[in-house]
Amino acid sequence: MDEKNIIALLGQPNVGKTTLFNHLTGMKQRIGNWPGVTVEKKEGFFKKNSESYIVVDLPGIYSLMSDSIDQKIARDYLIENNEITVIDVIDTPNINRNLYLTIQLLDLGISPILCLNLIDEAEKFGIFINDQKLSEKLGVPVIRTSGRHKIGIDNLKETIYKYKAGEPVKITYSPLLEENIEKIINKLENTQYNISETYERLPKRWIAISLLEKDPDVVNEFSKYPEFIKYVKDMKLEIEDEIKHDVESYIVEQRYKKCDEILAGVMVNSELYEDIDTIVIHPIYGFMIFAVVLYTMYNFVFGVGDIFAGFIGTFFEILGNYLMTILPQSLSGVIVDGLLAGVGGVLEFFPIVFLIMFSLSILEDTGYLSRVTALTHSIMSKIGLSGKSFIPLITGFGCSVPALMGTRFISSHKERLITLLVTPLVPCSARFVIIGFFASFFFIEHAALFTLSILAITFALLFLVSYVLSKFMKGESEEYIFELPPYRIPDWDNIIKMTWEKSKEFLKKAGTVIAAGSILFYGLVNYPSPDANYAAVVGKILEHVTIYMGLDWRAAISLVFGIFAKELVVSSFSILYPENISAAFSPLKAFVLTLVSVLYIPCLATLATLYLETRSLKWTAFGIGYNLALATVVGIITYNLGTLLGF
Repeated sequence: MDEKNIIALLGQPNVGKTTLFNHLTGMKQRIGNWPGVTVEKKEGFFKKNSESYIVVDLPGIYSLMSDSIDQKIARDYLIENNEITVIDVIDTPNINRNLYLTIQLLDLGISPILCLNLIDEAEKFGIFINDQKLSEKLGVPVIRTSGRHKIGIDNLKETIYKYKAGEPVKITYSPLLEENIEKIINKLENTQYNISETYERLPKRWIAISLLEKDPDVVNEFSKYPEFIKYVKDMKLEIEDEIKHDVESYIVEQRYKKCDEILAGVMVNSELYEDIDTIVIHPIYGFMIFAVVLYTMYNFVFGVGDIFAGFIGTFFEILGNYLMTILPQSLSGVIVDGLLAGVGGVLEFFPIVFLIMFSLSILEDTGYLSRVTALTHSIMSKIGLSGKSFIPLITGFGCSVPALMGTRFISSHKERLITLLVTPLVPCSARFVIIGFFASFFFIEHAALFTLSILAITFALLFLVSYVLSKFMKGESEEYIFELPPYRIPDWDNIIKMTWEKSKEFLKKAGTVIAAGSILFYGLVNYPSPDANYAAVVGKILEHVTIYMGLDWRAAISLVFGIFAKELVVSSFSILYPENISAAFSPLKAFVLTLVSVLYIPCLATLATLYLETRSLKWTAFGIGYNLALATVVGIITYNLGTLLGF
């Protein structure tokens, strides 16, 4: 196939790139991984007239710098396939920020098709773009689309069919920057450097800018010429002496200045939503609004969730009673008291998990979560995290595995490593099953407050751990540029899909890992005999430590099973305490066990992902060790403090 017929979709995260990909390719798709990494690669196919096309959905990125995994994948693909057709997907309501990537493409010698996506939203919010003028200024075709309403898809296909790449427009920066770019170009042209074939065919202007930006891959390409590296370094010092700050930030400023210049006379904007954001991300009012949103959300989740949980509990109770009457005695124990009690005890909390994911999906789709990212950035930066860390932390409410994978777009190695280590402290959906389980027995009237207190302690510890780690780890922090999408009316189809995607793993685990774990656990607590069983032997060894938290051997052994899957803590309790657990446990012990369950060793899937993302046994072992130590210390202090206060 002609390389021109390979279409690369490029754009910043959340610009509607994947929706366009689906509209272009329909069901003709295949999913794999990019070579050498576990980042998902999506390819699709479509035909226009007699021509066949392959569409590649590149990772969402903010920049073409090679300092994060996703950016490096996208950048390398563009460099290695220089004849392909690139569609630069723009979030039109945020066009001034999105053009940053367009300018980098032009610097790289790529003349893309510019796709003004979400055009309907932009115009609804009073943002109007003269696409003809924009096309003339950038020298590229400009197409108006809306993936959500399927606007402009046929026009986009027609443009791809007729597209012939031309010479890209030259972006000119300040005289100071241009003068130094020219000096580096002259040096490259007048000196014989033995560089790779790929770099030989790249524009020397782009190489010069990348060297000034200290792009890791480009600097590495010339690392065998220390004299040349010193030449660039000395040049940067001279520039910095003149501008009084670093060159990297200066180039970023210059690109955004060009974005504003390009849009002058092209865009008409409304300032109404900027006024709303001054309140929503205000350091005082913003946090008050955030607290009210969280409290309302958890009241909704537990209020509505408990109703459906009651139906599911009743169903399993009736089913268990029925099975007891028809199954032989040799099977009724393991099926009803083992499998059904374990799986049913966990599934009872599926409505709570589903409603938490549903609520977070609404907040994300309306654009509010992006405001929370901006709101929390000042706190994040003080404890060694990036503003970008907030997204993995929020994703952690669903599952720690995708949350850890979501750290890849954090450019700073130090901030990414800290985010990887502290994200497992965020209560995932499985841990919310534990929270919901104990709330339903011991804190029925104050379930929302109980949940918020667990979250408050957990996040306080997360911030403390981040702060301590940031003091001992070496590395630089990155400057974070906020990208605030417009406020949107929720797209209910999208919300239901997102909720289901985030919740279905819970049901899969209930049918596999939890079912198997429940049967295994039933066997351990009943063999060789119910009075002297294997679970008691292991649990009583651990009880020497857990007793200082007020937890007996039953709680200790349930925590061990929770390492395989957190829901097994609840499953184990449902088997160990088939009657009313309230008679055997106090509210203080329930609070301590909930807290310890949230803080201690993450599940095996999370540990495996932590190793894959860090590629380090040392950091994986550290993650296990500090989680275990933290949970033990906090559990002992909480129990003894509670006892002292008379709880």
